[in-house]
Amino acid sequence: MTYHDLLAAAQQNPAEADFHTLRMAYARSEAYAPYSHDVEAVEALREALPAADFEAALAAIARLLEASYLDIEAHIAADYVYTRLDRPDRSVYHRGFAQGLLGAIYDTGDGRAFDTAFIVLAIPEEYTVLRMMGLRPSGQALVEHEGHWFDVIDATHAQTGVPAKVHFNIDIPHAWLQHHGPGHDHGAE
Repeated sequence: MTYHDLLAAAQQNPAEADFHTLRMAYARSEAYAPYSHDVEAVEALREALPAADFEAALAAIARLLEASYLDIEAHIAADYVYTRLDRPDRSVYHRGFAQGLLGAIYDTGDGRAFDTAFIVLAIPEEYTVLRMMGLRPSGQALVEHEGHWFDVIDATHAQTGVPAKVHFNIDIPHAWLQHHGPGHDHGAE
């Protein structure tokens, strides 16, 4: 099955989707562009949410999901907005998508070492995982280890202040960047 076939199936029934297979198919597809992000839509969403401007928030979310339907933060924001709008059908849908995507990342490891690093498809996923773990990043290093590329992020637990070091395997986006070059925006706005 192609990425688009897997995505269509997941959109029909997120509860039954194989999010790991979906993510890997996305990384192999023409749609994959890990270094492209609609900064204007992100900023519009950041402004709309605290202002409770849900119409503007949904417009920004739609733009983000159109660019990449596997954008975890967009699904989390959609869950929040639809919860506030008392649309449980839509909030549950987006929550399921976000949980499925996050679960697929968590299933790749625990992030504690190079050999158990979380596999991510784009750098924003790193910060989503850290946030979900209750961690605040304080430093980052790009490390090549045994032929693989990693972002190793120093962080502290937001509530306890306990330090942590989280490893993310970035082989997939790194390979994309090597193939496409740093100036390739693949349609970014």
